[in-house]
Amino acid sequence: MLHNMLASMSDEDRNRSLVILVDADVATDGFAELFPGVGLVKVDTSRHEPSRQARMLGAHVAPAAAYGHSPHHWRSVVVQQALAEAATRHVLDYVEFPDWGGLGFATIQEHRLRGFLGNAVVAVRLHSAHRVLLQAEPRAISRNDLNLCDLERKCLRDCDVVVGQSRPFAELARAIFGLDPADWERRLIMHAPPVLLDGREPAAQTIDAASDQAIRFISKVQPFKRPDLFVRGVSGFMRREAGYVGTAALNAHAFEPDYYTYIDSLIPSDLGPRFQKGPNTGDRQRQAMIAASTVVVPSEIESFCLAAYEASLLGARVVLNGANPAFGVGTPWIDGENCVKFDGTALGLTDALERIFSPTLHLQPVSLPLDPWPWENLPPVGRRYAVTSEPLVSVVIPHFNLGAYIPEAIQSILDLSYDNIEIVVVDDASTEEASRFIVEQLRRKDDPRLKVVTLECNRGLANARNVGVAHAAGQYILTLDADDLLHPGFLSLAVDGLERNPEFDFVVTQAGYFNETSGIPLPGEQANFIDYAIFTGEAAVAGLTENRFSTATAVFRKTLLQRFPYREELRAYEDWDLYLRLSQADVRCLVTTGVYFYYRRRAESMIARCEAEAKTRPILIHDMMRGAASASLGDHGRLLAVCAAATVESEVRQFQEQRQTSRLPEGQFMQAALKAHSYWIRLPMPLRMIAAGSMLLVWLSARNVIRAWYRFRYHRPAHSSAHDVVRHMARRAAHRRHQRPQRV
Repeated sequence: MLHNMLASMSDEDRNRSLVILVDADVATDGFAELFPGVGLVKVDTSRHEPSRQARMLGAHVAPAAAYGHSPHHWRSVVVQQALAEAATRHVLDYVEFPDWGGLGFATIQEHRLRGFLGNAVVAVRLHSAHRVLLQAEPRAISRNDLNLCDLERKCLRDCDVVVGQSRPFAELARAIFGLDPADWERRLIMHAPPVLLDGREPAAQTIDAASDQAIRFISKVQPFKRPDLFVRGVSGFMRREAGYVGTAALNAHAFEPDYYTYIDSLIPSDLGPRFQKGPNTGDRQRQAMIAASTVVVPSEIESFCLAAYEASLLGARVVLNGANPAFGVGTPWIDGENCVKFDGTALGLTDALERIFSPTLHLQPVSLPLDPWPWENLPPVGRRYAVTSEPLVSVVIPHFNLGAYIPEAIQSILDLSYDNIEIVVVDDASTEEASRFIVEQLRRKDDPRLKVVTLECNRGLANARNVGVAHAAGQYILTLDADDLLHPGFLSLAVDGLERNPEFDFVVTQAGYFNETSGIPLPGEQANFIDYAIFTGEAAVAGLTENRFSTATAVFRKTLLQRFPYREELRAYEDWDLYLRLSQADVRCLVTTGVYFYYRRRAESMIARCEAEAKTRPILIHDMMRGAASASLGDHGRLLAVCAAATVESEVRQFQEQRQTSRLPEGQFMQAALKAHSYWIRLPMPLRMIAAGSMLLVWLSARNVIRAWYRFRYHRPAHSSAHDVVRHMARRAAHRRHQRPQRV
């Protein structure tokens, strides 16, 4: 698609175009020869130095290792730096990202937060997002998949413009990602990519049907392309139509050998000689074969499908899956005029092939949609100008027996570059004498920016935060625990971002962990924190299994925390619970690229104590989830399933800890036993009970068979093993009595 777009541009547009290739090995000379005038930047994400990016952002940037469960987030960070460097050499008016992989995540967030790229329009083109592919084919889902779904959704939700290639597919993508229809329609523009035929002119008419005409599958051999449907439908047609003497060809690349073997196994043995298999040949030879064939496109989901347009323009007769949105109502494809459509079933494909091979059906090549280039057809984009006012921000600090740390936390607030602040310290009835003394000293300070609220009894962290919000006078709330620290520029960045974007309600930041022995790296310094927490903000999918939203520290509009107070009955995870409820209410947030929050890791912290035992975590998660769902049975069921998964994970962790403690041998037999046990504990309890009962029945049956053989072999009844043991012990006792010497 990129090749066709660059080749179809005018010389003027090519001379002002820049292509950023991410982790792709392309010869620079060959690219320049193929696309003269187009700039090329090659990005290798494995060699990126975050310290250089940190100097440009003014904040530390986490290294690649911190993005273990979200490598695509890291790639977006690297791309943001590449664009920042390109912007120093070029004026960027329009920037377009693909939807797959969330490559635009960091760029779009910085564009919203700090006005990165100025007035440039940032667009995302709909093509084949990972989340859409998960809807179309089965896969083993990992945490990386969940995080990638959230990245892609965030890009589509926050970009300036969405470029659709067909309207039905654009609507399907919107529904899959759960985005607002009115906002989507306001930002959506249509642009179908050009279709090039490598020097050939489009055919004037479609070829006629012939009994020896080949039926071809020219897509990739992937599950969502449905090569299985092709094989079954064509096999049915060959069996039904004895007069058809042609062949079927799978002219496609196979990326998964096991799946290709499965497709090959579907071909009936008696029809095997009539199925030709092999990859595509050279472009000209391939186009000649297509032009003389009937081409079947059975895929369920496509954004545009260049292969179908190419086949029709070459003169081939085309059979399309009518359930595919790329071929639906509102597209150039019309059943009986330029194609034949089927209902997405194998029988439907057989019937469609029977129709298209009718000598009375005459078709015409498809007409290409002629859309203007996206940068020539932009919708009105709201400009985000610099903010001059500084609204009051209240920093809420809950405190309980942390007197040794709170002075440093307050000093980090006073060191902020944002001046219009107030500090609300809520002491949750501290019991340590030193902490109570520090709180009293704070109360006596003659500083109008400082408020100290003391609770008469310990009410818990969530209540202390709610009390702090109630006493806050600011338009914005910054939550900060008494032992943590902040980057001096965080509050200015967050407030400026919220003032620029009134549709967003809070700002979250990446977090760096430190302890008493480690320092806090300076921006650009060749050093790292001891650990990191990486967040995507609106973690609608991944946030169900782990907190990918944010730490407790974020900048909120005060009205938001008044609408969504912390749940005070929770023992822990009250911040995770808050973000989960905000996500369900479709509240929007902005996410920083740099690390602006410094989390102090302490062994005696509340969350560390709660998670010290593996069995405690599932209970805490269920305690949070039971209040996060709506009243519907479906929502409760999904969240209970998440809780069950957390329990299984906890059981696996406990078993691994016991294994390490007991130092079990590492032989092959033990490894197999451990793997079998890990599978066993993942089974539902009813299934485990059925399996255990079945194994007991098998053992009893085997025992009875052995007893019957024993009775037959020795012609005497077989006793139980317990009877044999008793008889053996009696014989030994008699033998000892016989051997015992007689007393005189």
